Parts: sequence; structure tokens; C-alpha cells
Amino acid sequence: MKLKKPLSSLKEKLRLLIYIIIILTLTIGLTSIGLSQELQRKLDHLINQDVSKIMYALKLSNNSQELQLTTVRLSSFSTNSERTELLNVLVEQWSGLERGLLSLIELETDQAQLAKLNAHLSTIQLAAKQIPLLAQLTENAQEAETQASRLKLNMGLIEKGFSRAVSNELTKLDQKADGYLSQKNYPQLQKSIDEHRELTDFLHLGMQVFRLAAEVDDNADNKTNNQLQREAMRHFLALKQHPSSSKIAAQLKEDWLSQIHPNLIGSSNLFISSRDSVNSGRIANTHLEIQADAAHQIALFSSKLVEQVKKQVDIEGQHLKDDSNSFVWLIFFAGVLYTFFIWLTNWHFISKGIIQPVIATSNAMQAIANEKQNTPLPQADNLELQQMVSSLETLKSYAAQVKSISEIDGLTGAYNRRFFDHKLKHELKSTSKFNQPISIILFDVDNFKLFNDRYGHVIGDQCLKRISYALKTLPEMQDRIFARYGGEEFIVFLTATDNQTASDIAEIMREEVIKLAIPHADSLHNELTTISIGVTTSNSEPGITAETLIHQADIALYQAKASGRNCIVSNLEFKAVNNLR
Repeated sequence: MKLKKPLSSLKEKLRLLIYIIIILTLTIGLTSIGLSQELQRKLDHLINQDVSKIMYALKLSNNSQELQLTTVRLSSFSTNSERTELLNVLVEQWSGLERGLLSLIELETDQAQLAKLNAHLSTIQLAAKQIPLLAQLTENAQEAETQASRLKLNMGLIEKGFSRAVSNELTKLDQKADGYLSQKNYPQLQKSIDEHRELTDFLHLGMQVFRLAAEVDDNADNKTNNQLQREAMRHFLALKQHPSSSKIAAQLKEDWLSQIHPNLIGSSNLFISSRDSVNSGRIANTHLEIQADAAHQIALFSSKLVEQVKKQVDIEGQHLKDDSNSFVWLIFFAGVLYTFFIWLTNWHFISKGIIQPVIATSNAMQAIANEKQNTPLPQADNLELQQMVSSLETLKSYAAQVKSISEIDGLTGAYNRRFFDHKLKHELKSTSKFNQPISIILFDVDNFKLFNDRYGHVIGDQCLKRISYALKTLPEMQDRIFARYGGEEFIVFLTATDNQTASDIAEIMREEVIKLAIPHADSLHNELTTISIGVTTSNSEPGITAETLIHQADIALYQAKASGRNCIVSNLEFKAVNNLR
């Protein structure tokens, strides 16, 4: 009997242990299922909502910027067909913005954010409704400008005819006076001289009226045009009241006053048309500014939304990482309770199939958010994670585009001034530590304003593109920071480069521009486009700043221009000349 109790007790313990194992197994199994579903839900949310939000927000920002450009073009159209085309583009762009916002509203769950999205949606709908009004305003502005131009042209034609007719009559009077003088008919000679004086005064008053009419400017303010109108009316009344002793002078006066009168005093005279042109253009530009401001606000909102969603992705990725770690520990203990094989199988499946890809994806998201564009993307062997990686690739592409937009000049493809200033300040700190020289080459296109005036801004832009591409692809420019510094000015900084080497590179650049053989009729150098270059070098002087270095290069560039252009001036040469003086 005493021998059976331990056996019985052991049996109960074994049975209890089995029950515990079963309960623990069920608990772990159910918990594992719940955590797995939660992980899947978070992954789906990250893929289907957050990444999609970033894509829609980036597209919304780009469309808003394009709309702002359209409003700028609408403020300076040249033909009615161009105006109509731009208005149609504006309608399409507002429709595109509305569709993008509606897509974001469908994805958004936060009430505060929904309120902002709906407010911007109302702004878009209101702006779209104002397009017909904008079309009418721009049409009125164009018609008023055309009417004013037509009246100015008409006054110019009248001026030529008036001057010719009066001058012919004065010539006839001179011939009569010569005849009277030869005949010694002094009474008639005096009468002819008086008529000549009257007609000369009449011509002078008339030319004053035409001069004032020619000074009317559609782009001037109403105060200036009103003052011109008062002066013109005063001279016109003087012209009207001018005495005419001869029948011919009276007929001339009647004929030309009848032609001048409707252009200066008529219901749609030159001054009224000019004021209408100014006022209509001002009203149209005001509505265009309202449209542009609305698009700007949407662009700002989109940029902030991208940053906000990026932070949200980082937070959710961290939570996902924490949940994954908890899940790993749970599976680990379950494997210990079962068998080493079960633990190894489950760990291998979960670690390789879920945890490592999730962690790698989270780390990749973090790296992309930190602008590390060369971050390798993880490889996944299941559909859900592969979808996430695909979305991450899209996010990486958009992030690269945004970074490129912030660093690259949109016209020439060179770096922009903001990126250049940032890099230069960083390099100055590095060169000061290692006592290395740093040189700057600053150049601009000679007589570029005359180039634009002669060939137009489109050809001018093409000229800048060709010069920029030719110089930045030179072997000497490899691994150099080549940037557009403003307008037709470009700048390069050369690390670990002394002044002589920098001047040699500058000479190569100058010759390369001449090789392009870009015609420039206003150039003094074989009618070809040339550049003037200023070179400066810092040999790790203490306290040297980027602003000082650029200023020295600018002084050297000024000396190059003063020396006849198409040349290179080094600040060391300039200092040497000043020391000799």
C-alpha cells in the first residue's frame, strides 16, 4: 500500500503537468495567434494608409507648385489663345488637387486632421468656382490693353500727318515771303510772317499734345496718367483757342482738331482706356494672387503632412518592433516548454519570415527619413512584407526626388545656392583642421542681359543650360561642387587646391565656353558668348568665413569685368597690384 501512493501521486502530478502543459499550450497558442493578427493589422495599416498618405501628399505638393506656376504665367500671357489654354490648365489642376485631397480624406481617421483637409477642400472648390470670373477679368484686361494700344497707335499716325501738313503749309508761307521780299511788298511780307508765326505756335502746341499722349503708359499708376490727361487737355484747349487769321490756317485747325478730339475727349479716349487697362489688370492680378496663395497654402499643408506621416511611420515602426520582440520572447519560451525542435522550427519561421524583415523595414524607413538615400531595402519572402517593401521603394524614390529638388537648380541641373553654402561652410571647418587650401571660382556670363534682350529669355535659359552642362561635365569638375549662385552667376569650390591650380581650371572653363560657340551679337569677343571669372584661395587663415571667401571671389570677378571681360582675375593678383600701388 505504501508503494502505490508514490506511483499514484506521480501519476497525478504527471496528469497535472499534462493539464498545465495543455493549458499553457493553449494560452501560448491563442496569445500567439492574437499577437500575430495584431502584427498583421499594423503592417496592413502601415502599408495601406501611412505610405499611401505620403504618396498622395507628395503628389499634392507637386501639383500645388505647378498650379502656382500657372498663375504666374496667367499674369503675363501674350495672346488670347494662350490665355484660354492656361485657364483650361488651371481648371484641370484644381480638379487634380481636389481628387488628391479626397483620396487623403478617405485615408484619414484623425478628426482634427480631417477638419483641416475639409477646410482645404472648401478652399479648392471655392477657387475652382472663381475660374469663370478670372477668365472674364483677364479677358477685360486684355481688351482694355488692346484698346489703349490701338488709340496710342492712332495718335501716332495723326501726329505724323499733322506734322507733315503744317510743315508743308509753313514751307509755302516761306516761299511766299521770299517772293514778297524780292518784290519789296513789305505789307504782304509782314502779313506772311505773322501767319508763319501763328502756324508755328499752332504746330508747337499740337506737338505738345501728341508728346503727352505718347507718354501714357498702360503699366503706370492712375495718378500719373491723370496728370498726363490734365496737361494734355490744357494744351488741347490752348490749341483749340489758338487764333487763325488766314483761311488756310483755320481749315488746318478745324481738320486736325476733329481728328484729335475723339482720341483725347471721346467716350473711350486714350486716357480712359489706359486707366481701364491698369484697373482691369490690377483686379485680375489680385484674383490670380488669391489663387496662387490658396495653392501655396495647400503646398505648405502637404509638406507638413508628409513630415507628420513620416514621424507617425517611425513611431508605428518602433511599436511594431517592440511587439515583434515580445512575440519573439513568447515563442522562445513556448519552444522551451515543447521541444527544442518545435522551438527551433517556430523561431526560424517567425524570425526569418516576420521579425527580421520587419526590423529591416523599420530601419530602412528610419534611414530614409534621415535622408540616407543609399540605404539597401530588405528582401521579404511573403506577400504582405513584399508589399511593404514595394511601398518603401516608392517612398524612397519620392524622398530622393524631394531631396533633389531641395539641392538642385531646376533650370541648369547644377547645385543650388543653399546646398553650395551648406557644403562650403562644412568644408571650411574640415580644411581648417587639416591646414589645406580651398579655392573658389566665381563666374558669370558676359553681357547676359543684352543676350536676353536680343534673343529672348527662352534662348537665354538654353544658353545657361549649355554652359552649365559643358562645365560641370569637365574632367576637372568631377567630385567638385558646381552650383548656380544666382541669375547668370555660377560658383565652384575646390578643396585641397591652391590658387595656381584653381586659375588653371578656370582657364579651362573659359576656353570650354568659347568652344561652345554660342552666338552673341553684343559680345566684343568675336560675337561669341564668353564668361568672366574671379578666383580666390584661402590657405586656412584663422577666422576665414564662407561669406568672406565668396566676397573676395566677387571682387576678383568685378575686376575681370572691369578688365574687358572674357578673362580671369585672381584675388592674389589683385592684392599684388594693390600692394604695388
